[in-house]
Formats: sequence, structure tokens, C-alpha cells
Amino acid sequence: MTKRYPLYTLLALVLTALISACNKDSDSFVADGDFGNCTVSSFSLGKNDSVLKGLDSVYFSIDLVNAVIFNADSLPKGTRTDKLLVNIGTSSASGCDLTFRKLDTTRDTTISYIDSPNDSINFSDGPVKLLITSYDGLSKREYTIKVNVHQEIPDTLYWDQSARRALPTKLAAPTAQKTIEYKGCVYCLTASASAQASLAVTGDPYGNDWTLSDVVLPAGADISSFAASSDSLYILDNEGNLYTSADGKAWTATGSHLDYIYGGYGASILGARKDADGWKHVSYPAGTERVVPAGCPVSGTGQMMLYETKWSDLPLAMFVGGRDASGALVGSSWGYDGEVWAKISARDIDEREDVSLFPYFTPRTVTGFWRVTERSTLIALGGRYESTSGMVVSKNVYVSYDQGITWDEASDYLQLPDYIPDFAAAQALVIDTRLTDGQSRSAAPVDGWTFMSGNRLPVWATPVPFARESRVSAPITEWECPYIYLFGGVNAAGSLHDSVWRGVIRRFSFAPLY
Repeated sequence: MTKRYPLYTLLALVLTALISACNKDSDSFVADGDFGNCTVSSFSLGKNDSVLKGLDSVYFSIDLVNAVIFNADSLPKGTRTDKLLVNIGTSSASGCDLTFRKLDTTRDTTISYIDSPNDSINFSDGPVKLLITSYDGLSKREYTIKVNVHQEIPDTLYWDQSARRALPTKLAAPTAQKTIEYKGCVYCLTASASAQASLAVTGDPYGNDWTLSDVVLPAGADISSFAASSDSLYILDNEGNLYTSADGKAWTATGSHLDYIYGGYGASILGARKDADGWKHVSYPAGTERVVPAGCPVSGTGQMMLYETKWSDLPLAMFVGGRDASGALVGSSWGYDGEVWAKISARDIDEREDVSLFPYFTPRTVTGFWRVTERSTLIALGGRYESTSGMVVSKNVYVSYDQGITWDEASDYLQLPDYIPDFAAAQALVIDTRLTDGQSRSAAPVDGWTFMSGNRLPVWATPVPFARESRVSAPITEWECPYIYLFGGVNAAGSLHDSVWRGVIRRFSFAPLY
């Protein structure tokens, strides 16, 4: 199974060899070749902030072999290209003529760039032809200029409607499920109304290669409490007795009691227990017990995650939402650093329980420089909340860009599509999958999953600055793509969604340039 983090560091080599956009000071990279005095040495678009901020810094590649000039990745969806200025550099050409479709007509027109460098060019009706005449007039060469525009928003969190599968199980009608990561694999535990149980394990959810087993759980096992530490699996029964297992098949009573399990932290399992004198934070194997702070949830916390922060050498265990000791819903995020439990958030999500939480990366365009960088993002989605008509489930998506301190409702491009139903108590896991360029372009599904389109990553989407200066001798044909897998969840009536959805921000599925 591929590791989860760090994501997408492979993009440090995003560039081309022959067809490249390693522009320096707005000059385009030109492939080597001997083309007399008809060489285009640089190409860029003119500044026009009303069309696009940083338009003049968009990188263009010049392929002298095939006489094609193009932007390696499309401009943002909706960018107007009907009236663009161009900057063209040549080797002492005596002629530089541009032929294009005249706007709002069916006729072509030709202008001289040398005589009229400030005339606007219409790229909206297809490629523009550029005819270069050498300084002595004896040689000519025609180039094709393409200004490409995205037909979709590449930073959308995309959930392929056809890339949906049923939960992996041997049961004909599962009624409960919980999915976790354990020792580099995904463990999906399901149970039926008759207390039958099935365990599915895989190291590759993308390939859908699951090992299915019938399992006998402790009597009255609470499937929602299924959790893992670094070296053991755990589950509670309906009386709070804690059981452990090395493989999820053979279970042993620990003799400990917990009323609720948050999740694993290193070799320990974290939980809460209600004693005669109130709620305590406890762990197994037994550690220091502490009184649960006021407002800290003791149930309904949904998915807990471990997160590396810049403030501590130790990982932070974190969850969002839940119910506190009084039974009230909260929307705050809480964390545990190995010693102390504390409220993290200064601005919360809406009050709800059974929220799914996962760490991810989202692209961010640096305005004016036409660069896309990645920023660390926490995403919380789904959950159950109280309304005047009773408990309601929702698939709202919230994001935090500062490690859980402030939360906001996500932009439309990160919200879930209409065809995914509302849910609570689902699990979202991020698993890197190694894709190949040929694989990403295939129209054929692998075991039911549908491939993403093979669009190419924009050359300006480099996460490290030195990538612009590097050169590689062969195409990058493999890269890590961070897919999100959303397992199960329940509807407002508490009925299980028998589904696994797979999502990804489109840009991460693009084949990198070479």
C-alpha cells in the first residue's frame, strides 16, 4: 500500500525537455533545432487584468520541430480569448504575419505584427497561424498558435458518479459498518441485523482487491467503536467492555471499561468513561486519567485523525463536533498531543455529531504570478444536527486552512454533488495511488472504477521554485494521486448507505508534464 503523506512531491519535476515552458523573464523555452532565420524565440500574451490577472506571465511552449506554440495547460474556465495582445520575439525576421478568424464573421484576416504590434488577436475561433519570413526574404515558416482554455474547473473536488461501489462484505444486507486504517491496510468491518459480521481487508482500495472473511465478534459488539492503535484493533460491546485483536478475527477481553472510543494514538487507544464522579479521559493500555474538560465531546465525535503540526514534534489527535457531557451538540475541534486535551478551534463548524474528517491539500493560485501552490487543508463533511423537525443529516463540507483553528463552509467547488446523499458517520480515508499516463487516459474501468481524464498538470503548478530551472531527459509517466474514499455512513433514519465513493481534486489526477 502506498503511503499517505507527503502528497504530490513528485511535481518538483514538472517541466518539459523538448516541449517546455521554462520561461525566464517572460521568455518561452524554445526546443533546439536549425530553422534558419525563421525561429520564434519567445512568445507571451499582453497584460490585461480585465481578462485575467497575470495574463502576461502565462507560460507558452515553442515546439520548433512541429511549429506549434501553445500554453502547456489551459487558462481558467471562462477566460475570454477573443481580444488578446501578443508579444512575439524573432531572429531578425522581415515578416511576421498573423492570420485568424475575424471576430463575429466567417472570414479570415491577416495583420502584420511588425507594423501593428498592438492589434488584438481573436483566439476564440480556433488556432491562429503565424507566418515568419527570414530577414533576406528567402525562407518562410508557418507556426500554429493555440491558446487553450479549461472546459472544467481543475480544482474541483470531483466524485465520479460511476466510480461508486458497494461496501466490501460477505453479507447480503449489511446494516452497520466502520472502516479504519491499520498497519498499512484498510479494514472494513460490516455487520447484519442478525449479528453476523464480515471483515474486508485491502492494501489497494483503488484496485478493489479485498480479502473477505467471516468473523465472530464479541456478543453485543458496537461496530461504530471499531478502532485501531499502531499494533492492535479494538472494539466495545454494548456494556462498554473493551476487546482487542491482532487481526480482527480473534477477539480477547482486556478487562477494561470505556463508554466511548475516540481512536488510536500510537500504541494506545483513547476513550472516555463515565464514573460516579463524572467523565474521565482514559486510555488503554492504562495511562493517566484526567477529568474531561468542559465542552469536550464524550460521544458522537465521528472520525478522529492524527495530524502533524508545526507547533509540536508529536502528532496531534483531532476530531470535530460531537456531544459533550451534558448531551449538547458542539461544533468545535478538540485535540490531544500525548499529554493534554484542549479545544483547538476559535471558529467552529455548525454544531453536529458524527462528522467525517481528513487532511488533504488544496491548490491555491498566487495572484499576479500565475503559480499554483498546495496548501495544507483539513476537510470535515457530513454529520447529524438538531432541527425543529428532529435530527437531520447533512453532507455540508467545511474547511480549515490553519490546522483546525478556524473553520468555514467550503466553496462550491469543494462541496459534494447532488447525487451523493446526505449522511452521517461515514469514514473518509486518503490513500495515494500510483497512476501512469497511459492508465489515466484509458477509457476502460478497473474492476468497476472509472478512470479520471488524462489532462496534463499546468507547468506553472510547481510546488517548489527550483523545478522551473531543472531539466529531465525523459517523460514523467508515473505519479502519486491522493484519492479520497468515503465509506458508508447512515441516512436520517439510521439506515446504512451501502456505498464507497471515490473522490479527488481533478488537478491531482492530471499527468505531470515532462
